[in-house]
Amino acid sequence: MARLARFRVNDNICQHPALAAAIYSELLIIMSRILLSAYACEPGKGSEPEVGWMWATELTATGHAVWVITREANRDAIEARRGRADKRVLHFVYCDLPRWLRKWKRGGTGVHWYYALWQWCAYQVARRLTRSVQFDCVQHVTFVGLRAPSFMGWLGLPFVLGPVSGGECVPRQLRKGMSTAAKLREWLRDVANWTVRFDPMMRASFRRAERILVTTEASRRLIPEAFQEKCEVQLGVGLNREYLGWTGPGSRSPAAALRVLYVGRLLEWKGVDLALRAVRALRQRDVAARFTIVGSGPAENRLRRLARELELEDELRWLKWVSRSQLDEYYYQNDLLLFPSSRDSGGMVVLEALAHGLPVVCTDCGGPGLIVNERCGRVVQATDRCPEVVVAGLAEALGQLGRNRALLARLSRGARARAWEFDFQKVVTRVHPVERETSDASSLQVKLA
Repeated sequence: MARLARFRVNDNICQHPALAAAIYSELLIIMSRILLSAYACEPGKGSEPEVGWMWATELTATGHAVWVITREANRDAIEARRGRADKRVLHFVYCDLPRWLRKWKRGGTGVHWYYALWQWCAYQVARRLTRSVQFDCVQHVTFVGLRAPSFMGWLGLPFVLGPVSGGECVPRQLRKGMSTAAKLREWLRDVANWTVRFDPMMRASFRRAERILVTTEASRRLIPEAFQEKCEVQLGVGLNREYLGWTGPGSRSPAAALRVLYVGRLLEWKGVDLALRAVRALRQRDVAARFTIVGSGPAENRLRRLARELELEDELRWLKWVSRSQLDEYYYQNDLLLFPSSRDSGGMVVLEALAHGLPVVCTDCGGPGLIVNERCGRVVQATDRCPEVVVAGLAEALGQLGRNRALLARLSRGARARAWEFDFQKVVTRVHPVERETSDASSLQVKLA
């Protein structure tokens, strides 16, 4: 394993500790030296890669010196963006497995084995890094899944695990409309979640963690009772201030029909079938609607067949994945985001929509149900509800906003205000409080060879 860890590692600080001392030869004001394990860390990509990137950059923005261990594959995107950052306080260490092992990532289960091996390699890199820099703590930020262990707790540093997720599950009644294959996948996920509390590697990760951050109460329930006192519920998503600053309500031209948007992968548990049925129900309520679906995925053919059965051809527009700038335009061209996912732990797209002044209609499952409130959208109860009742609830929420444009405008203003509550600097400050202290090169305790 140690041999694997040395493969394709760019670790200038480890190899040249004198360079580390030179970097900090100027007087700096820092609060702590934090080591991050971020398998996924890539700016501008959204989802978990964006989360890893924001932990790194927002920690430095609040005054910490940060070292990030991430994959070699993320190097180009990081270095292209990194020119704007202060390289004295933000360092990236790249490591990866040999090429012949990377083919495991292409399989559904192989990626989990690959990820576990990468975590071990990252731990070996971290051990060498601690010989050059005296860290105050180490934090595992991505992947955010609760079913994969982190070895960073073995470094002997205060260890923060998370925010992690994975305890969310599709409500039993909503599984009725799923395909047999999807039902089987959800059952296997349930089994995997049940085994977490007995997994010796996961228990070791929990035992060595000083704090365990979980995104929802559902994920908290997966943590064994012996470690519950370490747990804190905190969503792991947010937006940086630059993004919040340049987005806004925009100028939406009025339209007779309610313009509804969905953005995300087309997976059965995302609930797009419920969204299609809800849009169809609007016709019976005499509410004209246009529904735009941005995304692709294995459920696409099934959803297209359903749309034809519901005779939604005139109301529906399908789009594959679009660029970031194009997506921003679609946020401005629509009136609200419909996001009926049944087990999303976070929901970055929900925050992006809110930042653009787009109210959100979602279910009470997972993170989106915690983000959205009555001031910025509508949350429809899906837990312990059959699909027909959930569809009726979604249609009622959409119909209310379609008939009351003054309410829609008020929720649009509330959406912007709600988005600012998820400023990512607030997220990192809750985990690493701001306690400024002046430190020079000697107090950084960068050890010379």
